[in-house]
Amino acid sequence: MKKVWLIATLVAIFGCANAQTDRGKWLIGASSSLGYSSTSYDEPGLDKTTSFNIEGVAGYFVIDNLAAGLNIGYDKEKQGDDGNTTTLIGPFVRYYANGIFFLGASYSSASREDVFARAADKFSFRVLAFEAGYPIWIIDQLAIEPTLNYGIATGDEIVKSKTFGLSLGLNVYL
Repeated sequence: MKKVWLIATLVAIFGCANAQTDRGKWLIGASSSLGYSSTSYDEPGLDKTTSFNIEGVAGYFVIDNLAAGLNIGYDKEKQGDDGNTTTLIGPFVRYYANGIFFLGASYSSASREDVFARAADKFSFRVLAFEAGYPIWIIDQLAIEPTLNYGIATGDEIVKSKTFGLSLGLNVYL
């Protein structure tokens, strides 16, 4: 009897999860690294940084399990008394495997203002990012999503950097 209940529960969960990622549905949400990510640089002598970020997404399921849309982000980094503020915007795609987990990629244009010893410098760069995570369905249309992220930033005026982090998102599926 326990096996029957387990199978029925799993079928219900998979059925509900998949229904939220059908073609024609919308994805709207926000995520954050909640105050910590670790960035290492290709150039020796640069210290690691800590940062806070928040990213908003709005996407549309163009086919079942595949969302495409726009992300907008804000990032504040601190390294000693110095720091910077970054804003970014760009397209993203995200593929859901039966609503159980997802893989995504984005390409963003970013602009950053660095503040060092009260002097500011502004410049632009590009970010290619990848994500993997899973939705934890709270109710039919609301999910908490822990996500592993990896990003590569490049530009003429910055040192190429790679970022690996964990973020937590809250998304609504309409």
